[in-house]
Amino acid sequence: MARNRRRQTQNVEKVIMNADAPIFRFIKPKGNDSFSNMSGMDLQDLLYYIEIYYLELRNRLGFDESVTFGLELEFENAMRERIESKLEEYRLNSIWRMRGDSSLQNGVEINSPILKDKLDSWNQLKQVCQIVSDHAVIGKSSGGHIHVGTQVLGNKTESWMNFIKLWSVYENIIYRFVYGDYLSARPSMKRYAEPMTKDFWKDYQSMLENGSLTLNEILRKISHQRYQAVNFNNVSNFEHFKSDNTIEFRCPNGTLEPVIWQNNVNLFVHLLQYSKSSRYNGDTIQERRNKNGEDYASLDFYGEIYLEQALELCDMIFTNNFDKVYFLRQYLKSFKIGNRELEKPKSFIKK
Repeated sequence: MARNRRRQTQNVEKVIMNADAPIFRFIKPKGNDSFSNMSGMDLQDLLYYIEIYYLELRNRLGFDESVTFGLELEFENAMRERIESKLEEYRLNSIWRMRGDSSLQNGVEINSPILKDKLDSWNQLKQVCQIVSDHAVIGKSSGGHIHVGTQVLGNKTESWMNFIKLWSVYENIIYRFVYGDYLSARPSMKRYAEPMTKDFWKDYQSMLENGSLTLNEILRKISHQRYQAVNFNNVSNFEHFKSDNTIEFRCPNGTLEPVIWQNNVNLFVHLLQYSKSSRYNGDTIQERRNKNGEDYASLDFYGEIYLEQALELCDMIFTNNFDKVYFLRQYLKSFKIGNRELEKPKSFIKK
């Protein structure tokens, strides 16, 4: 355990940026303060400092070599030939694959190669986002799907059940976060990334009642359709987990901000890693479910801010203040709430 703690500390040291910002004079970036236990002036100060902190693309998130992921960038009104030319100029065209997308208006999708948490991966993402930004736009139906290798969650049935329980209780927090640099869900969200709180909770309860299930039996229960918030149709071969077996997160809005892409990857990987960790706190998650019930289990309410619940999730899945600040800055979005298509809050990304 001591060796693991040293490795975590080293990883945090490598990814800390802008450590002299006011918030990191209030809290230590490598510390692990309990934000959910703050109250009064301490909580007010924390939220104030988060409000004036601007996110920037990190060189690394601190994941180890076993973590793999892939990205699907969707955009509209694309000048396809110009994008293709620029991808070729940067020698990205053979690895970042572009194809048409009939669900979008003059739509195009770019699929990344299998990526790892390395500087080169994030630099490539930054280049692709810049190329697309110059020759296309995010439309009202653009999504930002993220695939994470199933080896991140592992092959224990308990970990998969933990993840389903965690997602079903905190989906409202996750959705507002992955609205990214927008305030609300894209209009096509219900069709192409259906919220799963109610179904996953029923699945979880059913799995508890059935007792010992195999991974394949669990997968059949939770795979309702492809177009759900978390798609398991790409998961196969539980005997040998490989990087081309992926869990697909379909709920993020499309974005051309690499910081948002990186932050979304960070959330999803931490949700999976937490679900298989010894830190997993099923009691706290159950208490939150008992407290909330299904009051917020509707996309209509996911754009609201649930500060207590967000702080709780933040403390559970992240182990350092730096990641927590990045999470809360994107979740809170300057405390703005809106429901107009493609409405943005004041930018929280460093220019």
